[in-house]
Amino acid sequence: MTAARTSSHPAAAPAWSGKPGTGAAAAPRPASPRKPHTALTLPLQGCGPTDQLPPSRFVTLPDGVTQAIGSVTHPVGFRATGLHAGLKRSGKADLALLVSDAPCVSAVLFTTNAAAAAPVRLTRSSSSCDRLRGVVVNSGNANACTGKRGLGDAAPRRRGAADELALHPEEVAVASTGLIGVPLPIERIVRGIAAAGRTVSAAGGPDFATAIRTTDRTPKAGALTVALSGGEVRIGLAAKGAGMISPRMATTLSFVTTDAAISPPALADLWRRVVARTFNSVTVDGQQSTNDMALCLANGASGVAVSGPDVAVFEQALQAGMLSLAVALVGDGEGATHTVRLTVTGAWDDAEAQTVARSIGDSPLVKAAFFGADPNWGRIVQAAGQVIDAGGGARFQVEVSYGDVEVVRDGEPVGLPAARRRALAGVMAAPEIDLRLTLHRGPGTATVYFSDLSHEYVSVNSESST
Repeated sequence: MTAARTSSHPAAAPAWSGKPGTGAAAAPRPASPRKPHTALTLPLQGCGPTDQLPPSRFVTLPDGVTQAIGSVTHPVGFRATGLHAGLKRSGKADLALLVSDAPCVSAVLFTTNAAAAAPVRLTRSSSSCDRLRGVVVNSGNANACTGKRGLGDAAPRRRGAADELALHPEEVAVASTGLIGVPLPIERIVRGIAAAGRTVSAAGGPDFATAIRTTDRTPKAGALTVALSGGEVRIGLAAKGAGMISPRMATTLSFVTTDAAISPPALADLWRRVVARTFNSVTVDGQQSTNDMALCLANGASGVAVSGPDVAVFEQALQAGMLSLAVALVGDGEGATHTVRLTVTGAWDDAEAQTVARSIGDSPLVKAAFFGADPNWGRIVQAAGQVIDAGGGARFQVEVSYGDVEVVRDGEPVGLPAARRRALAGVMAAPEIDLRLTLHRGPGTATVYFSDLSHEYVSVNSESST
């Protein structure tokens, strides 16, 4: 494929548009990446790959918030574990427990997929979702689309976990992730829960984060300490996800703990806002899972209340931690080599901006171009234009920039001198890329994080049975 027609000026040419040319020389393109990058490989002082939040230049911690080594057991009064129960043929950990020693306020969001898995349906319908204290998670089997047997298998898991953790069954959430349509080996699970109940401890956070993984290349976990007016509170986080990611008012599997004291209505409102701006703003393949769950447990063990101005401080800290994990999910997407932060401005309203951002982020043409480090802006404009009302054939005004390199202005190519073309090549070669699209329709804005589409993604998903 060749470049668009060049400018008459010898030192400048239009940015690579991806449209067939008429004999013009092809725009220079950097070589395709040779190995995957993930957010975990990006340099950020003080961040480790498994015991601290995954680093990303897209995430900045607010003032008064510091990273700590740990995971979901970093807050006071939480214990966890993870072990192999026999679901994964690899022998890797596949069962996890998390519990608070004190009663909790909780907030939980679930997948909106009509084919929601049995553990989601059980927890959503019969657990006390604002007073949960524990969760039992298995990986390697989704227990989804398994009919009456699936629901029948989810219930003894909850009872078994409740017995081991000395809780009422209604205080326990149930989560699963893995293959769809395969019955759960409930006998192995029950035995595994009994074994896990003997190993839960305040040091078990890393094991929990490992046991909930499926095709994830690395664990995604971290911990924060937040200074509030009444003292310090702690936040612990763990998540999993690499494929079938396009959450809508839920996430993949995400678990957050805190020893802050907060009211149920305040936590529910805060949790919905934070999830919307983090895990609900990512996409790997545009596919919404049957098992998505985002759970936050707050036990108040610090004795520090979150109220008044502290609500905003706590929310900013929680959002930074959640965004770090959400971006890591994209960077660890199946076969991903680039993470793109797309910012859409000037849409008719926020809903239209979100629709445009999703159209671009889920486009296989756009994603394939990023895998090839190809600034193929024609695909960006096409994906945006297909979801916008043409308005009686009015001219489509749009600006597109990769990083700080503007390639489209007022709907037309921008001539780039050699230095700017080299800068553009540098932007496209980076593992994290900023993409900006400006419309001229109204005040709407949206931000979405998405991955590229590689050969490895096809290989991984062609070798899975569901």
